[in-house]
Amino acid sequence: MTDLQIDQFLVHLNRRGTLTPVSQSTKKAYGISLRQFERFLDGRQPTQDLAQEWIQETLDKGKKPAAVATNGFALRRYFSDYLKVKDVVILLPSVDTNTIPEYCEIDELDRLLNACRTPLETALVTILSDTGLRIKSEFLVLTDEDIDWEGGYIFAHREKTGKEGWIPISQRSLDVLREYLAWRHTKDKRLFPLEYNDVYQWLKKLGRRAGMGNRIHPHLFRHTAAALRRVAGNEITDIADLLGHKSLASTRRYQALKSPALKAVLKPIFPEDGDDG
Repeated sequence: MTDLQIDQFLVHLNRRGTLTPVSQSTKKAYGISLRQFERFLDGRQPTQDLAQEWIQETLDKGKKPAAVATNGFALRRYFSDYLKVKDVVILLPSVDTNTIPEYCEIDELDRLLNACRTPLETALVTILSDTGLRIKSEFLVLTDEDIDWEGGYIFAHREKTGKEGWIPISQRSLDVLREYLAWRHTKDKRLFPLEYNDVYQWLKKLGRRAGMGNRIHPHLFRHTAAALRRVAGNEITDIADLLGHKSLASTRRYQALKSPALKAVLKPIFPEDGDDG
């Protein structure tokens, strides 16, 4: 197992010449975070990409953004102050429910789909952005029995939150899924016999191939599924049902997104140039 030298790092935190000293409670929290990260590494050397992957995985498992952010702060400090890595970039979830999460616009989804080289990549982008399923506990456990091909529904396994049930899936996603199933070669009962790390790496490579840098990660598509529906005018309560949120507080982050519907039906008080009213 990789030794992150966590005890040495914790001692190092309050040495002269380091960044801002931290309290004993913060040191304890950082130690817990780094030991969890060490178990995740499972012998691999720590890198920023693996740190980002772990952050996303903990989010997908349903850990609260505030707790995940604490993990991220520990990792940032470890890489910058202990490993002396310059320009550390580890993205963290927002804990402010008034802040709209980052998501993909329609044209960005088109760029990703145009960059896809296999039916698997196309299926990942299309189905994840259409359904908003969590990767590890919902998407990767799907079997053929979880697809209502005629009705246009997919079953979301959400035993942990108690919000499991059938959610709608578009005809386009079903067509993409059929193409993928005809292309793949496996006897596995799961529709996508992959590990979380497989999906993470595929999407990261796809994002770079599409010229979108490192901002593409699995959880981004969950935000995209919600945000684009909100922009289309869907009610917050309906989006909460789609995502399986136990509390509307989690969904209200998307409430500030503007729908073009009202703008389309209301006439401006002041006419545009060249418009005499």
